[in-house]
Amino acid sequence: MRHLPIVAVAALALALAVPAGAQTPPAPRPVTAPAAAKPGTAQPIPPILAPGRTLLSTKDVMRHIVNPAAEAFWARSGIVDDAKGANDRSPADDANWAISLDSAAQLVEAGNLLQMEGRARDPNGPWMKYAVQLTKAGVAGMAAAQAKDHEKTFDAGSAIYDACYACHGRYIPRPKDSLYKHDIDKDLEAAGQPKK
Repeated sequence: MRHLPIVAVAALALALAVPAGAQTPPAPRPVTAPAAAKPGTAQPIPPILAPGRTLLSTKDVMRHIVNPAAEAFWARSGIVDDAKGANDRSPADDANWAISLDSAAQLVEAGNLLQMEGRARDPNGPWMKYAVQLTKAGVAGMAAAQAKDHEKTFDAGSAIYDACYACHGRYIPRPKDSLYKHDIDKDLEAAGQPKK
């Protein structure tokens, strides 16, 4: 049995699909393989795929990666008091534990992304410390989600919050009366709590 080349089959299918009297589109061009590289030469990498290149601004990393991941993790951790009493938000099923795990994993890598050249505000200052803190909190979140441990999930959510709070307090300009301007150790001491 003889087979038609794939291009001929595609052209035949197009011809059969066009109603009588309608103009037929031009036949598709045959697909050709890209030219082989000469032995021993490297192919140039398109700029968008160059390794180590930052493609999103820090603000976009926060908006599209850090914030959604942190919010998704927090939505499935901790106990919130509401009108009905204590509301445990820990996942109650495998699907929500999986979301917690995915969210924590995104935070692990987000801490890495924030350390990349072009995003790090002051590579020798606290910026790197806070980015590492976010990654460590994400690792704790992943471990908690994998173990399906309610208590550790709450602790990891607190660690994620602390990393975000510390970094935002240092790098985001706030109004005079913002809570970010307050010294958390003094606030805790005034409340009779141990310092962090």
